[in-house]
Amino acid sequence: MENGSAIAVETVGLSKVYGEGSTTVHALRDVSLEFPDGEFAAIMGPSGSGKSTLLHLLGALDKPSSGRVIVGGTDLSGLSDRKLTLLRRERMGFVFQFFNLIPTLSAEENILLPALIAGEKAGKYAGRLDELLDLVGLRARRTHRPDELSGGEQQRVAIARALVRNPDIIFADEPTGNLDSSTGAGVLDLLKESAGRYDQTILMVTHDPRAAAFADRVVFLSDGRVVDEARDPDPEGILERIKNLESAG
Repeated sequence: MENGSAIAVETVGLSKVYGEGSTTVHALRDVSLEFPDGEFAAIMGPSGSGKSTLLHLLGALDKPSSGRVIVGGTDLSGLSDRKLTLLRRERMGFVFQFFNLIPTLSAEENILLPALIAGEKAGKYAGRLDELLDLVGLRARRTHRPDELSGGEQQRVAIARALVRNPDIIFADEPTGNLDSSTGAGVLDLLKESAGRYDQTILMVTHDPRAAAFADRVVFLSDGRVVDEARDPDPEGILERIKNLESAG
């Protein structure tokens, strides 16, 4: 815990095993981590290191084989599937590599979707919608459908959608993976700005050292274990660490 900050997400002895016998895969092995409130953390590692598995467990999209995930003091292992769904809906937002927008809906309708799914009235979010459209720079494109938007604009819609209900934590899985470097940098600036503006924790999986350099801290995984960390990282240092992990593997 840093400077007395509360812990947004914590793992204790977290492990995930897939398959049995000769097909057993140990995706995560005894991972214990803390992510303080307001931190922008990147999770990196070679292919197959367990980074996406870790993100899915942190976001309650999958269940561990052993160990615990604790979100804002709530141990997820004690929650039913219904309560896990409610927790994701109330406290988490998700941004993925593929934008997952509904093609027949406009930008603003896609942004409002989590609120409508939760049974809330669109009118309740009128002010919030305008605020988010300004944040992501899409007020003039609010009525455009996804096929009328660029890739960067679609990802900004996806970020606004993740933010609309003001979640405590944003989980981002390769959010710049389908974007060119300039557009990707704009998306990362936006994530960092939203974290600061709304005091949110952002946990991002990425393979790109330039993307990871936007984070406050980088956690490195290899073979399902946490093997290194870096604070205030730079792209060259991150790339060197990844190369060392790949050669060691």
